[in-house]
Amino acid sequence: MRSPSKPQTETVPYRHLEILNSLGFGPDTVLMNDPKLFVDRRFLASILVELHDKLGQQKASIALFEIGLLHGLRDAARVCRERDDLVSDAAASPTTTSVVIQWTGGVHMDEAGALSLEGVWTEQHEAVARVSKLGAPESPSCWMSAGYTTGWLSGTLNRRLIAREVSCAARGDKACHFEVQESSVWEARGDEEMQSLNREVPFETFRQIAKTPVMERNDGPPNPSTQFDRSQPAVHIWGPVMVLPFTTLDEALATVDMLGRDPSISEIRAVVIDLRERPLDEGFGAAALEKILETIELWNAQSLITGVSHESEAAINSIEASHLILRKDLTQSIATAFQIADAQKHLI
Repeated sequence: MRSPSKPQTETVPYRHLEILNSLGFGPDTVLMNDPKLFVDRRFLASILVELHDKLGQQKASIALFEIGLLHGLRDAARVCRERDDLVSDAAASPTTTSVVIQWTGGVHMDEAGALSLEGVWTEQHEAVARVSKLGAPESPSCWMSAGYTTGWLSGTLNRRLIAREVSCAARGDKACHFEVQESSVWEARGDEEMQSLNREVPFETFRQIAKTPVMERNDGPPNPSTQFDRSQPAVHIWGPVMVLPFTTLDEALATVDMLGRDPSISEIRAVVIDLRERPLDEGFGAAALEKILETIELWNAQSLITGVSHESEAAINSIEASHLILRKDLTQSIATAFQIADAQKHLI
């Protein structure tokens, strides 16, 4: 279903993708392929602060919606490939979604065939994260959850549906309640905020990206658990221990910079940098890694490096870092990190 507005040129979609890329949320980045945003409130809170500081409230809301949208579309595309009967199960099986959704009524269809439905985000995950860092907003502010719900429903039902939050726990309401309407219905209502969203967000571009994911890392839906999955290059935090995947230099630097803005980073006592056996040159690669090590040292945390490939040994040897700990096995590195964290706890 196409919007009656003037067709968008490619400059609009790519402008938005450039913004997301600059923030570490491009379609092919680790953060855009990791469900951690939906299960770790502290991590999400750091993202909210980062977006708010860099973009301002309005643009940050659009960016969050787009981040959620692509996650939702990708989850829907993944599940649709596995289950031909997903359309009939979409509203009945919310456990397959990264955002926990409870439907408060059935699917309604008007005389023109437009669908609508309502629900709540029972965990209030985004609302709690927002209040913890930015305080109570004046209006509903769970934009990432709205984007995810939009993507999930649009992908599974193959329609242009858009979710909008109408009450929000972050501003003191009892629940994070949302309504879903066809984009054409939102346009007909004359709602300026939704009309702006419909114009600003390149829905079809994100839909096409979700159908042909570049970083398809496993065959099942995201598993929002605390168990470490070695195949997933995601930032993992267990209390005082962090595992940081060194996927690309830019992503690793951006992730460390973003995490460093979170005041609670002082709780981290040991950081395992997983090179994942990627080649690291003695020039820029070693310098970037050394910068990361220096940043971690400013957190008063101990760095450990694992996954050093044969090609990277020279680069590692060129790094001037005191008390640098190397471990060949990731599991052993994590165990050592916890021992270090425990020892530091007793010293405080």
